[in-house]
Amino acid sequence: MMDAQLRAVCFWIAAFAGLASVTSILFPPARLILLPGTIFVGATAVLLFVRMLFSRTYRRGVDAANREMQGNDPWPGRPKKFRDPDWGLFGSRTGGPALLWLRAVLFLGILPMGLLQSWIGMEVVRLWFASTFVAIELSLMHAALSQPR
Repeated sequence: MMDAQLRAVCFWIAAFAGLASVTSILFPPARLILLPGTIFVGATAVLLFVRMLFSRTYRRGVDAANREMQGNDPWPGRPKKFRDPDWGLFGSRTGGPALLWLRAVLFLGILPMGLLQSWIGMEVVRLWFASTFVAIELSLMHAALSQPR
C-alpha cells in the first residue's frame, strides 16, 4: 500500500513540476521558486531510482518486461515504434491514461524546451527534465508491476 501511495505522490510531483515550468515561462517572476523545486523533483527521481534498484520485485519486473519487449530478436533487437500498442508512447503496458498523457506531454516537450533554453532560462529546462525523468521512472515501475510473477 505504501508503494502505491509513493507512486501517486510522485505522479503529482511530476505533474506540478511540469506545470510550474510552463507557468514560469509565461510568468517570469515565478522562476524564483524553480531552483528549490528542481532540487526537490531531482530528489524524487533519485528516491524512485533507489526504490527500483533495491526492490527485488521491480528488478524482476523490469527484466521480464525487457525480455518481453525484445521477444525473439537478438540483442539489441529492433526498437519499438512510438505507435506500438503495448510499449509505445501510449502503450497499455506502461501506465494508466493519466500517466501516459503526462509522460507524453513531458517527453515531447523536451525538444522545444531544449531549443528555447537560452530564451526561457536553464532553470526551467532543468525542472522540465527532472519531471520527465520522474514520469519515465513511474512508467518503468508500472511496467514492472504489470508483469506476471
